[in-house]
Amino acid sequence: MKKLVIPTGIAFSIIILLGICTLVAIPELSAIKNSPTQYTNNNKDPDILVFISPQYSNDEEIKVSINNYATAVKEDINWNIKIIPLTQNQNDYTKIDEIIEEHYEQNEIKACIMVGEDIDTALGGSNSYMKKPSTVPWETIGGEDSYEQSIHGIVCKPYQIKICISLIYPTSDQDFFTKKQQIINAFNKFSSQRKIRLDKQILAFESSDINTNSKEIYNSIGNYGNLYYKQDPTDLEIEKSKTFSYSMYFVHGHSNPSGTDTTAGIDGWFSADYVDQIDTPLFGADGCYVGGWWTNQPDTNTLAPSISSTWYGSKIFTSKNIIVMVLGLLSQNGLSYPVSFIENAIPEILNGKTVAESIIGDTYLGDTIIVGDPTFHYD
Repeated sequence: MKKLVIPTGIAFSIIILLGICTLVAIPELSAIKNSPTQYTNNNKDPDILVFISPQYSNDEEIKVSINNYATAVKEDINWNIKIIPLTQNQNDYTKIDEIIEEHYEQNEIKACIMVGEDIDTALGGSNSYMKKPSTVPWETIGGEDSYEQSIHGIVCKPYQIKICISLIYPTSDQDFFTKKQQIINAFNKFSSQRKIRLDKQILAFESSDINTNSKEIYNSIGNYGNLYYKQDPTDLEIEKSKTFSYSMYFVHGHSNPSGTDTTAGIDGWFSADYVDQIDTPLFGADGCYVGGWWTNQPDTNTLAPSISSTWYGSKIFTSKNIIVMVLGLLSQNGLSYPVSFIENAIPEILNGKTVAESIIGDTYLGDTIIVGDPTFHYD
């Protein structure tokens, strides 16, 4: 019997789709009591836009943590950051898209960080009580002509990525103080953990049930690092992996927001909770709905808010090691040209580029979500 972690108190049946289809203790800032009223770098030509949802847009302590991050990024890679606090009237994903495109036309910004789970985000998919967001409207340039919509959300087809979008979304039904503190701790982590050594130790767990084509793609990472690839790992092998350090850690199989079945047998369930226990700065989960969350609502044709259940994206706040997560369909193929994150982005990331730089200009199926610091890179 496969193990599923599902929200308590909700009666529903989950259709598992094929793979194709504690707060972290971060050093506190001494500048809190003298927090500025304005964000740093706001008047510079920005490389990154940070959108703050209406719920958090006036919080001074969040401003301090983002100012600290902006300074760290400037000193590290010389990128400027502009923060855009959203009003309720602006909080519509099409209006946010207009703001992004206006800035892109002026400066060709490289990334946007969306902060706050109440930011209006396009629907990418809805299946029973599973929902996933789509960042395609913000990653592509050209208004609504650059992406297609249907009653099921933004259509998943090949799109050329112009901007890296990162989501920093706490779980919706937590209390405000917990969510606020998670955001602060996340940005403090992104600021303080910038010197990440590349030892090229890479792990990939994958189910043989769906790896007919993706096995070759994952094994190609071995051209760039010391790859440990394991098909159908046992529970014991997954547990043992938590005792080692890796530059990258990937899991691929039948998935839902709570975890991934990496084995065609009875073992091999990788719970999203394990993300807190592994030692890696970059984690990737490959499969259906790994980039989404659980909700209290069935199919609604809109992106319903997340609830307090285990889901991958929430682990950016609770893991002490992970700086960025890549969630979605990471090893897709079937076209005459590469459309997968593994093929397009990993070689460039392993050669020192930031996550943002590694995906810009490449074509993806529009189903990959970045969570965390888009300026992450290896030294």
